[in-house]
Amino acid sequence: MQQLATHFQLFRAFLLGKKSLDARTSPQSTVVFLCLLAVLCSGCAGGEDLRLPTYTPDESAKQALAEYDTNHDGFLDAKELERCPALKNNLDTMDSDGNQRLSAEEIAARIQVYQESQVALKAVACRVQLDGKPLQGASVTFVPEKFMGTSIRPASGVSDERGGVQLMVEGEKYPGAQPGLYRVYVSKKNASGQETIPARYNQDTTLGAEVYPRKLRRSGTREDVAGDFRLTSKPK
Repeated sequence: MQQLATHFQLFRAFLLGKKSLDARTSPQSTVVFLCLLAVLCSGCAGGEDLRLPTYTPDESAKQALAEYDTNHDGFLDAKELERCPALKNNLDTMDSDGNQRLSAEEIAARIQVYQESQVALKAVACRVQLDGKPLQGASVTFVPEKFMGTSIRPASGVSDERGGVQLMVEGEKYPGAQPGLYRVYVSKKNASGQETIPARYNQDTTLGAEVYPRKLRRSGTREDVAGDFRLTSKPK
């Protein structure tokens, strides 16, 4: 065990440039160095498979107001936020001045967090219930809000027997979704191809979610859950 610790100390010194491999380096240390370097390099290569999305905070905020600011006062109020569930659901954490409205600056600041995080994919999950019971076999799709731009891609998954959904971006090897603001669609069709979930959760969805790249504590929720969707079959 002491010998292994010595190998690791030598490897650390090698990475810091304080030691090099030469004829005086023992064969055992050389083998350990090469194995550790192989592991380190394989980890870097895995990261290269993930492409960082491109964000334009100011432009995205401008587009968000152009789409949802119907009274053209430069803010998104409660009524206007009804049309953008993802922003509405996150008003409390985005509204920096506490006026219950969102400005272009506040929206841009949030998107700036995504950009600065350098997170390509965030491993998150969501849960789906229908009338208080886990909804199994439902297709759940996160579609980026238009103002997020074309670099952010949809993520989707199918709910299991507990209603849990593991989101995946098409073409990616790893589970997760790109940081951003999304419109959420939940669909489950019967054998005849007819939709069994009310249109307000798919065709005319009122669901939205945020995939946040960092820990964001909200009362009563887990940090790694992008959405806890409690649907009802009763008409509203």
